[in-house]
Amino acid sequence: MRVGEFQNYIDGKWQDAVSGKKTTVCCPCDGEPVTSLACSDGRDIDLAVASARRAFEEEDWAFNPRLRSDILMKWATLMQEDFAHLCEILSLESGKPLAESRIEIGNAINYMKYAASSARTLYGSTSTVAKNRLSMMNREPCGVIVGIEPWNYPVTLMVRDSIPALAAGNTLIVKPATQTSGCSLAVIKLLTDNVPELPRGVINTITGPGGEIGRIFSEHPGIDMITMTGGLETGKDIMRRAAGTMKKVSLELGGKSPNVVFADCDFDKALTWCANAIFSNAGQTCTAASRLVLDEAIADRFLEKLVERAESIRPGYCLDPETTMGPVDNESQMNKILNYIEIGKSCAKLLTGGYRYMENGCDKGFYIAPTIFLNPPADSPIVQEEIFGPVLVVQTFKTEEEAIALANGTKFGLCAGLWSTDFNRVMRVSRKLKSGNVWVNHYTGFAPECETGGYKESGLDRAAGVDGFIKYTEIKHINMEFG
Repeated sequence: MRVGEFQNYIDGKWQDAVSGKKTTVCCPCDGEPVTSLACSDGRDIDLAVASARRAFEEEDWAFNPRLRSDILMKWATLMQEDFAHLCEILSLESGKPLAESRIEIGNAINYMKYAASSARTLYGSTSTVAKNRLSMMNREPCGVIVGIEPWNYPVTLMVRDSIPALAAGNTLIVKPATQTSGCSLAVIKLLTDNVPELPRGVINTITGPGGEIGRIFSEHPGIDMITMTGGLETGKDIMRRAAGTMKKVSLELGGKSPNVVFADCDFDKALTWCANAIFSNAGQTCTAASRLVLDEAIADRFLEKLVERAESIRPGYCLDPETTMGPVDNESQMNKILNYIEIGKSCAKLLTGGYRYMENGCDKGFYIAPTIFLNPPADSPIVQEEIFGPVLVVQTFKTEEEAIALANGTKFGLCAGLWSTDFNRVMRVSRKLKSGNVWVNHYTGFAPECETGGYKESGLDRAAGVDGFIKYTEIKHINMEFG
């Protein structure tokens, strides 16, 4: 099934890339063509930057919070009205089952509503610093923002991470991931085609090869800030290149998150969440609980049940209602995961999975059987590196101190789960976990009102909440003397 063709959106018009080149996106379930995209280069980027700069300086946007709020709320309504269509596009491009796409689009609408509300709450402060002086700290938008979006949750993370830049009064250039550009652009097209109050140039889009375009954006002198969710090495490269013009950067990067399960947990609830936290979206989630740090006292029973859960998962075509797990995003990613699996087989006990899944009509897609390894060495690549697939590593412990050491034993610090009914233990352990998010007796509890982000090499800055909004502003100190 073909979704359609999408162009760049620059200066209020949908237009082909200057080169005239296009890229085709195929469904990872079966390799069938889905979307056609503009294949942009530096010339298109210059046009988009010029458009966004003009709009920031000339249009009624930066200092009109009511207009911004009204437009973003209308956008949320349009997304709700087009809900089923957006879910289908998302599934066809990403391969995720429709049930997961419905959750993602629903979350994106919720984040959009929060951004719309935030637009009217950009508060500064005042301070009396001397008898005849008043200091005003004004929060003002940064300018031209680039949002580089990921392919694993392309709609939710675009709305969570980049749309607050619009709410704060900036102009925005969205660079969707090539693999899932169609669903991102379909969301933007709802706004551009149905809300005439949107000033020309406030939002622009660029599609094309991520490495080349990301490099140009990072070094472009006309851009004030870059926000990106993606891989660790990509984030480091953006930081290095952005240093040349002292751009602001906001980065949410990789994770190797632990689910720490103590013997006094709610057994059935922990079991369900531990399975969902790694096998949802085929494990392609920055916040996936890809390590299970498990109390030895319950390990045998817990792992027996967990293997049963993993083996009951039904990989399949994204639009099939019986499917409970889709493919990984592309062939390169699949081969990378399979390589990690071979490393795991050489150093750990394989409990289930460990192969490319090709049954039930899945032979044309990029499917990996849900895989679980037990107790590899702590320095093994499958423990230390982000696999980004349906591969779970189990590490068992005897003491609380050992559990904390295992949980903190990687360079990442994005998320952690903690399972115990002992309140004192929960407080002790949660404070010692080096993680930007700690979920107690559940997992993946995100909310638009609450900030999220990582410690250590999992990123810089925060998304969502108040901090995820005001990061798109500068503070200007206006000092007035009167007599």
